[in-house]
Amino acid sequence: MNRTAILFDMDGLMVDTEPLARAAWERVIAPFGLTMTDDLYGRMLGRRTHESAQLVLDMLTLPLSRDELVERKTVLFLDSLARGVPVMPGLWTLLDALDARGLLWAVATSTPRAVAEIILTKLGVVGRYRALACGDEVARGKPAPDIFLLAAARLGVVPAACLALEDSAAGCAAAAAAGMRVVAVGPAAIAVPTAANGAAPFACAYRRYPSLAEVAAELDELLLDK
Repeated sequence: MNRTAILFDMDGLMVDTEPLARAAWERVIAPFGLTMTDDLYGRMLGRRTHESAQLVLDMLTLPLSRDELVERKTVLFLDSLARGVPVMPGLWTLLDALDARGLLWAVATSTPRAVAEIILTKLGVVGRYRALACGDEVARGKPAPDIFLLAAARLGVVPAACLALEDSAAGCAAAAAAGMRVVAVGPAAIAVPTAANGAAPFACAYRRYPSLAEVAAELDELLLDK
């Protein structure tokens, strides 16, 4: 079955918001004399906000509840978006290629819907995507397939007809579990797999690319059933 729909992760794939999110988490825990390690933040990538907050609480000693942690991080993160959102390389080229081919596309993100809508509005793509599925709308977050399955259902297509684009290991696993062809994008995706860098989970990807520009260049091939 040829692919007729594209599903995009959002943070780290469409927009370069991961550094902003990390900075927000760091600002929350800094007053308690704590720092965000690369290992801890790496475990949070692709996860829902409340799951990330629980990881923080599991690994650090904080006098905050999970809900308090989420609220403080969200306020700081949204404040950092006041001047707009940084766009990932190749996004506009790829979206124009999808429009030129009349392909459906949707956003499948772990981010809560209220925050995702703010980001997508600032990005200027509201009205271009056909569906949005968010982490607070499903029972299980990535690496479970729920978010991707919901996005496909809202597009009205079967999972096998979807090409999923992801930048995180958890997201890659989620799309693969949903029965979709997965393309991994970004520095982590193209890193040489080692026990230390955690790149091995990207083995589920059909292809790996450094940016969305390369996805756009090989789009027709990626859509073919072969």
